[in-house]
Amino acid sequence: MDEWCATTSQAREETLAATASRVERWLLVEHTGAWGPESVPSGRMPPGAARGLAATAAASGARLLLVRRTAGAPPVAGRRVFAVDSRPGCERVLARHVHDDEELADLVPPYGTGPVPDGWEQVDAPLYLVCTHGRHDRCCATRGRPVVQALAAGHPEQTWECSHVGGDRFAANLLVLPDGLYFGRVEPDEVLDLVAALAAGELRADRLRGRSSLPLPAQAAQQFARERLGRSGRADLAVLDQQGAGSDQWRVRLGGEPSVDVVVRYDRAGDGGAHVLTCGAGQAKRAAVFRLVGLEVRAPA
Repeated sequence: MDEWCATTSQAREETLAATASRVERWLLVEHTGAWGPESVPSGRMPPGAARGLAATAAASGARLLLVRRTAGAPPVAGRRVFAVDSRPGCERVLARHVHDDEELADLVPPYGTGPVPDGWEQVDAPLYLVCTHGRHDRCCATRGRPVVQALAAGHPEQTWECSHVGGDRFAANLLVLPDGLYFGRVEPDEVLDLVAALAAGELRADRLRGRSSLPLPAQAAQQFARERLGRSGRADLAVLDQQGAGSDQWRVRLGGEPSVDVVVRYDRAGDGGAHVLTCGAGQAKRAAVFRLVGLEVRAPA
């Protein structure tokens, strides 16, 4: 295990900041049994339903994930489906129950802030997804399963295992919806405290990878501001504006009292070394990172 991607990433203290996959909408489909080698669609679905789901997600601009309950959960006939919007100001989870897989081919997931359509219901509690897709990367299963078991012990109705979400080397990965908050290197003995703090409005900045609905420069700017200013409230440092400020460089304005201007640079060389970024990678690669160029706390108007 010493050479597994999550172990080597942690050993070299690779930053978690600004590594959340860029996703604004999600389509989650319940799945039973083992994950396949590919993330989606599932070989356990009729081919027409699988193709229809993939086409629906693509047309909606949504990320398609398979989700399942942890081992020992009571079986449910059919599948639960969730349409999740993670865009700031549009955060919402809608759910429905599909009794026949053939219905998946014609599914029309609703996004945005409009009325809840017939056949769907709003879910007010957050969803907790832990990647356990071992056939994609062994670190996800080995590190993810103990975390999902610990989380399900405290929040059984909100906790799901999920297929590949990205960032295998940061396992165990926790995704909190609808906000699209990614947390990495989560340990079983801390996950319940992490989600309790989140429910109370506090972010564990040392585990936060970023928010999926924000561009990577904005994710980086928020993290640098949290570290420098100690502002770790969930609602702190909302992104007000992002502008290019030169080659591979951006100026991001963050809200609050007072607001903050952060300039970040994308360093394609990373730490200068090449590393195996997933356990199944055929060759080592450099992992680019963001650097802080400047941070200015703006005087109140």
